[in-house]
Amino acid sequence: MVKKYRIEGLDCAACATKLESKLKKIKGVNNLYINFMFQKITIDANDTIFDNVLELVKKEASNFEDGVIIK
Repeated sequence: MVKKYRIEGLDCAACATKLESKLKKIKGVNNLYINFMFQKITIDANDTIFDNVLELVKKEASNFEDGVIIK
């Protein structure tokens, strides 16, 4: 399952790249891409565990940089 969300609060493109690299390592994430310019995050994960993966991605993102929110 692939879903797109809005990601807000990233300070720069370099931060987006670092966060993307970190989030790709989460167990259950097949692929993940952050588009800093359009403030979009695309998450590809298995259908059966997608909700759990999404929660982990949200948690890691908010811990990465203060004010980062995935909607």
